[in-house]
Amino acid sequence: MKWLVDFFKGTWLKHPLHPIIVHVPMAMWPGALIFDLLSQWQIGGNAMVRLSFYAIVFGLVASLLAVPTGVLDWSGIKREKPAWKIGLYHMTLNLVVALLFAVNFGLRLQTYRQASKVDSTPFLLSIIGTGLLITSAYLGGMMTYQYGISVARMSKKKWRKVAEAGGANVPPE
Repeated sequence: MKWLVDFFKGTWLKHPLHPIIVHVPMAMWPGALIFDLLSQWQIGGNAMVRLSFYAIVFGLVASLLAVPTGVLDWSGIKREKPAWKIGLYHMTLNLVVALLFAVNFGLRLQTYRQASKVDSTPFLLSIIGTGLLITSAYLGGMMTYQYGISVARMSKKKWRKVAEAGGANVPPE
């Protein structure tokens, strides 16, 4: 079981796995919205409907890997830290987004091969899902850039040595 946890944490990469994987749904789902818009404007015909469908599929598959990697990163945050609560909102929003795109996928399944325009309900789901995804991505960035989640994966002592070796102006302990 430890090997699986190490895999999802990105230990083998010496880099957290979550920020690598999340870029796939972060690109695919807004991309699906762009293809939906093009289909609404009667540009590209069935090709846009299919591209949107496949973008949703690729995003869903990637989200299956993004969820456990994110949960593992989040589980390492102490509950009393502000980043824990932000992570909870981030995770909840992402689960809602994944569910919206899963429903979106299901609604398109029967028609994506022949339709020349995406129906209004899947189109609306793409708009809502993408909006929530962008909000969630903002929270994920806040966790990283404001609170340093998954940034410092070594002790402060090791960071101090690395910084001093690089010539950084390190304050006294």
